Amino acid sequence: MGLIFKMAAVALCGALLAAFLRPHTPVFGILTALICGLVLLYAVMEPIGQIFNALAGFLTAAGVSGAIYLPVIKAVGIAVIVHLTAQVCRDAGEGALGSKLELAGMIAAIAACIPLMEQVFAMLEAMLL
Repeated sequence: MGLIFKMAAVALCGALLAAFLRPHTPVFGILTALICGLVLLYAVMEPIGQIFNALAGFLTAAGVSGAIYLPVIKAVGIAVIVHLTAQVCRDAGEGALGSKLELAGMIAAIAACIPLMEQVFAMLEAMLL
């Protein structure tokens, strides 16, 4: 619970500093927001690791192969990174670049799930034959 209050404080301070700098020097306003976002991401790296370890443990205990859930985890990771980066692009006034990045992210997420799709189709083929 304490981590969220620290993160909220960092976000508020970063937003205020970026709002103060943006009218005078837009580049420093954008860089401030970007650095603040990276600090927040760094702060949640340990909880993210704990979540992935717990999820992997649950799925292994349930007998689910890593080949099934790893593509999904990769796709979620791609979606999070793309969303955050696209928001930074929009904050920098580059909305078109953010939209193109989201399109590229969708393609990358689909590509990451190809092994999962192959397994699903192989399972369907085995069921039908």
